[in-house]
This record gives sequence, structure tokens and C-alpha cells, in this order.
Amino acid sequence: MDNQVVLNALAKIPELKIIKHLKSDLFNAECTTKKQHHRRKNIVGDIRLSGSSFILYNNGVWIPRKRLGINTLDELLEWVRRDIEYLSR
Repeated sequence: MDNQVVLNALAKIPELKIIKHLKSDLFNAECTTKKQHHRRKNIVGDIRLSGSSFILYNNGVWIPRKRLGINTLDELLEWVRRDIEYLSR
């Protein structure tokens, strides 16, 4: 899964905003509909354009997508939709 394709797919989700890190070439996907009681705002973290790895939040920690068993774009988008719902309630 190419990260450029991932960023393009995430950019099409209206509840997300793609944010570039200030001091690196990494990107995050930030949830724009999150409720204030959630301390976390990012759904996908550390996306590098020249790679295929990134991290996702699971049970209080950030974990690489491959350790979570996410290998396709459809699996990622399902994960993102569930996380948006969680952060937005």
C-alpha cells in the first residue's frame, strides 16, 4: 500500500484534515469532528510520502499498521471510519 495513495484516499474523507509535521516530512490525519473530551485528535500518524508504513491508535498506544493486520486500503478506511465515529461521539 503506497502512502501517496493512502493520503489521497484520506484527503477525500470530509471529517479528516491532512497535517504536515513542522520539522519533518511526515503527515498526520486529524479528525475535525472530534468532541472536546477526547485528548487525541489524530487518527493516522507518521505517514511518509516515500514509504508504505504509518501508525494507528489502538488501546491507548500508537501501533504500526502491519502489526494490526491492516494490509489493504479498504481495511484502513474501515479502521478510520470507526475511529472517526469514536472520536466524534
